[in-house]
Amino acid sequence: KAVVLSGFGGARVLLAGCPKPLKNRDVITLRSWLPMGNDYIIMNYSVKHPKYPPRKDMVRAVSIQTGYLIEGTGAKSCTITYLAQVDPKGSLPKWVVNKSSQFLAPKAMKKMYKACLKYPEWKLKHNPHFKPWLFPEQSRLPALPLSELSLQHADSLENIDESSLAETKDDRGEASDEDSVN
Repeated sequence: KAVVLSGFGGARVLLAGCPKPLKNRDVITLRSWLPMGNDYIIMNYSVKHPKYPPRKDMVRAVSIQTGYLIEGTGAKSCTITYLAQVDPKGSLPKWVVNKSSQFLAPKAMKKMYKACLKYPEWKLKHNPHFKPWLFPEQSRLPALPLSELSLQHADSLENIDESSLAETKDDRGEASDEDSVN
């Protein structure tokens, strides 16, 4: 789910599936971006909204600060720097923390790279002039007043103890790195 605040920004609810036996996570983030010539800064941090309280079937994670610095390096190239400072909440087993730091960000970057390669051709066939990240007035998302949001602090959320959960064979990330990118 996503809503537009105004201009170059928006709030969204993200749902993250976790490997069994962990509980799934959700997070509400406020995203803003700033175009600077050929470069972009995209930043997110957690917010609270009264319409989206924590769900009983999920653990509410906190994005302390997450984002991208995209630096144009040529007509068809760029360098991306990714920063993720996230509190997944809960008392997680050591194997989960280790696996996450080794696999999640690199896998996300690999998927983004593959998607970027396919994007120009895809965009030509799918609303080529629709670019709400450049033209906020094009956004079709419902508006959300900034006054309805407040910062989400990690210490205000329930701490779910998942530290005693054991790793199973399915949790070891033995899937192929060649996942498809849509």
